[in-house]
Amino acid sequence: MLRTAVIVPLLVPPFVSAVAFTRAFGPGGLLDDVAGLTLPGLVGPVGIVLVMGVHAAPLVYLVVAASLASRARPELEWAGRVAGGSRSFVLRRVTLPLLGPAIAGGAALAFVVSMNSFGIPAVLGIPAGFPTITTRIYSDLARSADPASFERALVLAAVLVAVVLIVVITGDRFVRRAVRGRHAGSAREPARPESGPGGAIVVWAYVVLTTGVPLAALTLTGLTKAVGLAPVPSNWTLGNFAEAWSGGAWGAAGRSLLLAATAATVAAVLGVLASARSSPTWPGSVTAAAFAVPGSALAVAVLLAYGPWLRDTVLIVLVAYLAKFWALADRSIAGSLGAIDRDATRAARVSGAPKALTLRRIVVPMVRPAVTAAWLLVFLFGLHELTMSSLLYGPGTATLAVHTLNVQQLGDITVTAALAVLLTLPGLVTAVVVGRRRSA
Repeated sequence: MLRTAVIVPLLVPPFVSAVAFTRAFGPGGLLDDVAGLTLPGLVGPVGIVLVMGVHAAPLVYLVVAASLASRARPELEWAGRVAGGSRSFVLRRVTLPLLGPAIAGGAALAFVVSMNSFGIPAVLGIPAGFPTITTRIYSDLARSADPASFERALVLAAVLVAVVLIVVITGDRFVRRAVRGRHAGSAREPARPESGPGGAIVVWAYVVLTTGVPLAALTLTGLTKAVGLAPVPSNWTLGNFAEAWSGGAWGAAGRSLLLAATAATVAAVLGVLASARSSPTWPGSVTAAAFAVPGSALAVAVLLAYGPWLRDTVLIVLVAYLAKFWALADRSIAGSLGAIDRDATRAARVSGAPKALTLRRIVVPMVRPAVTAAWLLVFLFGLHELTMSSLLYGPGTATLAVHTLNVQQLGDITVTAALAVLLTLPGLVTAVVVGRRRSA
């Protein structure tokens, strides 16, 4: 349960997390109503860093947890404990140095995600007059009539790409050098450094404060009749959720579902086709590079390439989704294909089956769980995507995430909270269903 709870922030759209934090710890929020306390500096750079850190923490956790489960030489911790070292001593002097490459890789990934973030700075930075590169690009493209604004957006996008690539390349070189410096050893049993019950209590407290309380505050705001009323059952109503679906919300929700499902289906098919090739290295490299490019910069690139023909259409948003999220499907499916038994495909080819039939009747059934997982991953990312959608949408092509952001910027707090809850539910429901199936 704790491991599942730690990754929940990754399933919540980033700008929804920002809205939830304002409803939990900001002026007029849950903590203010209950205890008269607010979190100083939440709207501004401090709050942006805090919410970005909470959103990126599950990525670091997943990278480090995978390293702990698969790395060699777990007996080094055992030797440290047998030699009389305490848990904290072994953690500080043995485990953390061994996890250095994983921590560096996770930190680089968190940096890329934070540099790419638009929703969090939009919610917490724009009201405080604290712009970031992503919000400046948005302002230049979406709100400025100055002919030079597009040129400024191009320059800012190039700067964003350059910074991200420098950090990624530097981090990758550090990780590779650290991994090469290790000695191979036995990995018969994964190391499980013990932190004691105190560590679990600290992590549970972190999860409750950074995930539980904000999501509860967001839900209560969506249920409360008006801002300023106590969030008690006598003041609850479903009217905010009904109002949330008025206007263009239904069309935006339909476009979000259509775009996310189409992108997930095409990306899964492309992932199978690319991974089934005998030499699939270059497609993987291209998709990984596209995924590393910040969404703001990628949206500008898509505008330059396809704007004259597809501007203000749903298709240009779909092109951006495919360029960004193909890597998620490709990497998931490629890893599964690398582990399957090739004897079955060789037997099919020897028996005279063409490549297409072998792919459809042998390969796809064997990797169906990976394809399903890849589809769900791309679908959720597409459903929550805001950065590219906010730059590429036109009249009548807004997604539900963009519609929610527009309502939030108009100042309708209760309806914004209701929309944010509705946007978050699919990810949480999917996580619960997948978690229960895995445990079963």
